[in-house]
Amino acid sequence: MNIDHEQVVKRVIELSGGKDKLNEEMDSKLAKINEKWNQDVDAIGRILRAHLFVEHFITECLVSFNPALGNIKEARLTFSQKLTLIEGYSEETKELARGIKRLNKIRNQLAHNLSGTVTDQDKESLLSVMSFSTLRDELAKPEMPSDDNLVVLEDFAKHVGARLSSLADPNSLARRFERVFNELANKT
Repeated sequence: MNIDHEQVVKRVIELSGGKDKLNEEMDSKLAKINEKWNQDVDAIGRILRAHLFVEHFITECLVSFNPALGNIKEARLTFSQKLTLIEGYSEETKELARGIKRLNKIRNQLAHNLSGTVTDQDKESLLSVMSFSTLRDELAKPEMPSDDNLVVLEDFAKHVGARLSSLADPNSLARRFERVFNELANKT
């Protein structure tokens, strides 16, 4: 079937109420499309990088905790499923999981509304992971660490990556945290 595209276009213009109406409608739709397209790509990239970074180390931990697990990529586990599997490993992973869940929520919001935003509430949730917040403050002294929401998110992701990546090493920072958690838990 041969379609006369000139006839199609003429009829669409007619059905739209004329060229001016069609141009007006198309401009309006293009403005809405551009609104979604013209997002803060720096913020979006930083959020996605933090999420992917943390997921990498969750996967690494999962494999380390379960050496006979097999090919984890073939299992096609979601981020949340992987987190659930490592969350109960120790008091340390349980504590980190609270902030990791918030990071996942931030990333999921990004996926649904295309807006790269880390709110003050998100920041406070990440800072409520006390081992992260306290270590971050101590390491920054005598200065104060950045209060920027995206910087806090990135610092949290790096903290999680460092702690999860060292869980397999008995002399690691993560193992020292675990030892202190266990010592304090046994005192109560």
